Amino acid sequence: MRITPTAARRNVFIDIETVSLDPEDSKGALSSLGGRVVCICLLFDDGKKIHEESLIGNDERFLLSSFWSLIGTGDIFIGHNVFGFDLPFIRQRCWILGVRPSRRVDLRRFYTADLLDTMQIWTNWGSSKLVSLDALGSVLGVGTKTGHGEDVAGWWARGEFNRIASYCRDDVRLTYRVFCRLIFQQLPDRYVAATQDAAEQNENTAVHAASSSTVR
Repeated sequence: MRITPTAARRNVFIDIETVSLDPEDSKGALSSLGGRVVCICLLFDDGKKIHEESLIGNDERFLLSSFWSLIGTGDIFIGHNVFGFDLPFIRQRCWILGVRPSRRVDLRRFYTADLLDTMQIWTNWGSSKLVSLDALGSVLGVGTKTGHGEDVAGWWARGEFNRIASYCRDDVRLTYRVFCRLIFQQLPDRYVAATQDAAEQNENTAVHAASSSTVR
């Protein structure tokens, strides 16, 4: 599989955050039957520049439609456990809500050319014990997570959209750094430049609220 990104075949790093449809069911967020998507963060790398998008809001149907509008037909998805969780969850919620994806994503085990999963790369498709993004980032010396998934429900209940988006975006960036290590690639200057600009501006990414108001 080609992993060198181009404008026609970008590497799209992705992470999602979900919450339970029933606030009393703490495990509901783990299944598309009992949970919903509240945030999708993306990092697009076309080999020359990097830009980020953060989608978050109350209107899940609009959020999912917005996500697909950003995805090109040749893009490759990259994420941690994206094969086992993120992309299947998105696809299932699209079925439930009647949102038609802009392209087909092949999720066949072993054979897919549409995605790369850092968990599967590390474990050789489950041949060894599964590993968390936090543990993998730590052992590879590229950083650790800045929060915990179980915190998202509380942030969501309090309307702390920016906090959720920031946490999700940090996971995407950590995945990018992990992936670079797994393919024996130095962190490119375009990544350093993009994240430095974001720090200087406090918010370099485009954050869109899939609701009546925009989160900045």
